[in-house]
Amino acid sequence: MRKKYMFFMLALVLVVALSVSGCGNGTEEVVTDENGAEEEVTGPRTVTIYTHNDEEEMQYFLEALERDTGIRGEILRMSSGELWSRIEAENPNFGADMVWGMMHSFALRAEGMDILYEYDSPQWSDIPAEFKDPSGRWYGWSYWYNAIAVNTDLIEAAGYEPPASWEDLLDPKWKGEIVAPDPGTSGTAYLLVATIMQLMGEEAGWDYLYALHENMDQYTKSGTAPAQMVAEGEYMIGLSWDMGVYNRVAEGYPMIAVIPSEGVGFDLDVAWIFNGAENLDTAKAVIDWIGSEDGMRAALEYRGMVTRAEVMDGSFDVNFIDYDAVWAAENRDRIMERWRDEFPYSE
Repeated sequence: MRKKYMFFMLALVLVVALSVSGCGNGTEEVVTDENGAEEEVTGPRTVTIYTHNDEEEMQYFLEALERDTGIRGEILRMSSGELWSRIEAENPNFGADMVWGMMHSFALRAEGMDILYEYDSPQWSDIPAEFKDPSGRWYGWSYWYNAIAVNTDLIEAAGYEPPASWEDLLDPKWKGEIVAPDPGTSGTAYLLVATIMQLMGEEAGWDYLYALHENMDQYTKSGTAPAQMVAEGEYMIGLSWDMGVYNRVAEGYPMIAVIPSEGVGFDLDVAWIFNGAENLDTAKAVIDWIGSEDGMRAALEYRGMVTRAEVMDGSFDVNFIDYDAVWAAENRDRIMERWRDEFPYSE
């Protein structure tokens, strides 16, 4: 009887041990301390993230990340300009481990601030060099471009044809019918401003922005807000970004997307790890997943273009200008200082 009891207890302990060791995907992690020593840490793997991505798409990305890796992301979402101001104010003591979703031009500016951790991710080895920093300081996972949202019900009721070009937006009939984001807070808006200046030349670009301002009714903080306001019938025209418009068209709103005939600029959306990241190894794993086929397929659910070619479904025929992201980064402060002087009530 005693032998049977001892055998039963031993089996019970074994079952419990196996159960504990087998549960909880991603609850154990080997981390490296500052001295290079490795230790195993048990508990949920979490990472803190700054992002300018829309809340809906970011929630989807985080759910896919946790499903595939067991890593939980805790995010703070802000518009690009607001997020960059926060990063500058916090430097070097950042409130996040990494950024997942930020304009390429800000990554180029961050290079000169010595705030980006260099990580050579193996998952990114076969992604073209133009989409990543050679030292592994940032990685570009998708790219996007400006688009014009047009409410078809409203313009048909007014007897108007949709605008086909940037120049068409200056027609006086659109006065009070256009909403756009503010380049002081929105990366979408700064992309638009930099595109206009690169298309027309800087001074002619300013002349165009002054004229466009005469038709503008409101500037918003985020680049997606104008598309939503057009979708809900508040305005005939909204200046936004491609998936901000296309996603709402797919949802059935009475609207179309217009790509101006003169062309549009585009920007690479990037991710990076901050120097001093508290959850460094977990942040590295997130960078790996973003660059993986699974990560890119998740991104493609909300983005029109990603940087891993094999997951793209077909090609895009968009009239892109030869957009210079380096020029946009180097001249941002100067351009925004003039914008605030010329349009002080836009923010």
